[in-house]
Amino acid sequence: MIVAGAWGTALAVVLLDSGYRVVLWDRNPEAVRAINEENRCLKLPGLGIPEGLVATNDWKEALSGASIVVSAAPSTAVTEISGQMARFIPEDALLVSATKGLDPETLRRPTQVWSDANPGLSNRLVALSGPNFAVEVAKRLPAATTVASVSPIAGETAQTAFMVPYLRVYTSEDVAGVELGGALKNIIAIACGLVEGMGLGYNAQAAIVSRGIAEITRLGVALGAYPLTFAGLSGVGDLVLTSTGHLSRNRQAGIAVGKGEPIRAFLDRTGYTVEGFITVRSAVTLAGRLGISMPITETVYRVLYEDMPVRQALTAIMSRQKRSEREF
Repeated sequence: MIVAGAWGTALAVVLLDSGYRVVLWDRNPEAVRAINEENRCLKLPGLGIPEGLVATNDWKEALSGASIVVSAAPSTAVTEISGQMARFIPEDALLVSATKGLDPETLRRPTQVWSDANPGLSNRLVALSGPNFAVEVAKRLPAATTVASVSPIAGETAQTAFMVPYLRVYTSEDVAGVELGGALKNIIAIACGLVEGMGLGYNAQAAIVSRGIAEITRLGVALGAYPLTFAGLSGVGDLVLTSTGHLSRNRQAGIAVGKGEPIRAFLDRTGYTVEGFITVRSAVTLAGRLGISMPITETVYRVLYEDMPVRQALTAIMSRQKRSEREF
């Protein structure tokens, strides 16, 4: 298990309950010490670490003998980590990517980054994404998620590994759609937070979610995904959770900015990783290259990176040219 953060630790709990021996790796010695000596996770306050879970700062130790390697690294760290570790993953092991974002330099999806680092992983790569708050999964509250792979065997193996009484796992062959849904919904969640922070009501948030899934689908299809994937768990399911749930860091960031706090002040104050703040740059670049209309995404980018006043952003969205709702 790569990175002992909130999501990595939650997935470690799942695999422990599924009968696996789990070793968590993290470069932060304090995170490792907290798990091994104090029975706690720094990123999941109040969660007791289940018996049998151990952590290490030695990634070669963590990979040694593994049958499943799970990467829950932030999108900004995937290139570095995969470049270091990908060729040391055991030859018969699955690599399950649970990162929800895009590489900010290459604009590639996490499984693509891992495959670039070790082409031998191509048929052993699985993307895991769905409407899952880490703390709820770690507390064993009911949830569902999706695992996607070009290999039916790899997908079914991952499905069996993560399927426990409180987590229902579905398979998909649409790796691009599952990964893009998990990445792009964070941008729309920030937009919903902006609306909440400005006190503009539930109607506006519903409109953002509905039109948000439309523009996520437009970009996703242009990048090779299947449209119906975005109607599933890793699409609209994850979008609704992240846009409305109070545990969503992306939504919290949007609320703060909607109330007048600069985004970087929010990040400094909370220490949060807000994937939507990183992903929105990649999405705007990709949309520009492909000629895809993404007005909500473009507006969030202008608010976060160009200091566009949020009230002006609202006016820009509401005064767009008339059009039909039907797209596909």
